[in-house]
Amino acid sequence: MASSSKRSKVSKGSSRNENFLSKDNETAYGRYSASKITPSRILIQSDIDFQILPLFSSTQLSFILTLSHSYHKEMFLQFLSNLRVTPECTRLTSFVMQQKVIIDKEDLGTFLHLRTEGDRLHTLIQEADISWSLVNDTLRGNKDKVHQPRVYTLLQNARIIQHVLRSSIIPKAGDRVNITPLLSLVTHLIMTNTPFDEAQLILDYIHRLSDIRHPQTKRKKNIALGHLVCYILEKKYNLIYPEPPTEEPIFFTNASFRSLFHDPTVEGEDSEGDKEAPSEPAPVPNQNAFNDIIQRFDTMETNFGQRFDQIDLHMKTQEDRHNLDMAWIRGQTDYINQNVAMINSYFTAFNPQPPPDQDPEG
Repeated sequence: MASSSKRSKVSKGSSRNENFLSKDNETAYGRYSASKITPSRILIQSDIDFQILPLFSSTQLSFILTLSHSYHKEMFLQFLSNLRVTPECTRLTSFVMQQKVIIDKEDLGTFLHLRTEGDRLHTLIQEADISWSLVNDTLRGNKDKVHQPRVYTLLQNARIIQHVLRSSIIPKAGDRVNITPLLSLVTHLIMTNTPFDEAQLILDYIHRLSDIRHPQTKRKKNIALGHLVCYILEKKYNLIYPEPPTEEPIFFTNASFRSLFHDPTVEGEDSEGDKEAPSEPAPVPNQNAFNDIIQRFDTMETNFGQRFDQIDLHMKTQEDRHNLDMAWIRGQTDYINQNVAMINSYFTAFNPQPPPDQDPEG
C-alpha cells in the first residue's frame, strides 16, 4: 500500500498543466512570462496634428496602425509557449485555452488586411547584394555604400516612418538612437512605393520571439504584437479570455511627433544696406562634437518619451482605479437605498402599532 501511494504521488507530481502540450512548453511559459511586453502604439489620425497615414499610402498597414484591441497577456503567453512554426514560416500552430489554433498568412490578409505577396524582407536583408547606396540616398540624401545606423542623419519623412514602424509594426524597445538594417530597408521600400510581403514581415517577427524559449538565450527580450495575435484568435475562433484585459492600447500623441516635425528657426535677414562683410571666415565646427551633441539629444528625447509614456500610463491607471472606486460606492449606495425602501414598504404595508406604554407610574 505504501509503495502504491508513493507511486501515485510521483505520478501526480509529474503531471503537466492542461494549458500546455508538453513539459517543455510549460517551461518555456516561465521564460516568456519573465519577458517584458512592449505595447504597440496605435495611431488615431484625428487626434494627431501631423499627417502620418499619407506617408504609408503605398502600403496596406493602415488597419493595424489604427487597430485598438485590448487583450489578456495570459492568452498571448499560452500562444507563444505552445507555438510551432512551419519551415517556410507561413503558418503558426499553437494551443490556447485548451484549444488548437492556427494562424497562417491568409489569416493576416483576411483579418488584418495586409499584403500577402512581394519580397520577404527577413530573407532579403540577409542578401549581400543590397544596394545600401540606393537606400542611403532615399533615407539620408547621400550615397554611402554601407548601412548607417544613426537616426539623426535621416531625412524628415524617413525619420517619421521609422519612428512609427519601430513603435507599432516592428516594436523595438529602448534604443531610439540607432536604426537596424531591416528597419532601414522597410522605410526605404515605403518611401519608394515598393510593395513587399507585409504579412510575412509580421509572421517572421513572431517567429523570432521563439528564441526566448531556448535556455541558450541569455539576454531577455521584449515580446510584442500580442494585440494582433489575440485579435485574430477572437475573430477566427471566438476565443476571449474569461478575465478582464490586462493589456490596454497605448496611443501616439502629438508630443511623440513634435520633435520629428520641428523645423530649425530661420533667423530674419538684415536689410541689404545693413549687411556687413565678415571680417574673418566663421570657424568650421568639429563634426565629431556636433554628432555627439545630436546623439545626446536623441538619447534625451528617448528618455523624455519614455517618461511621458509612464506618466500617461500612470494617469490612465489612476483614472481606471477611480472609476472602479466610484462604481463600488454607487453599488453600496444603491444597496443602502434598496434596504431603506424595503423598510419603508414594510411600514407602509403593515402599519405596525407602536408598543403600549410600559411606564409603571403611568
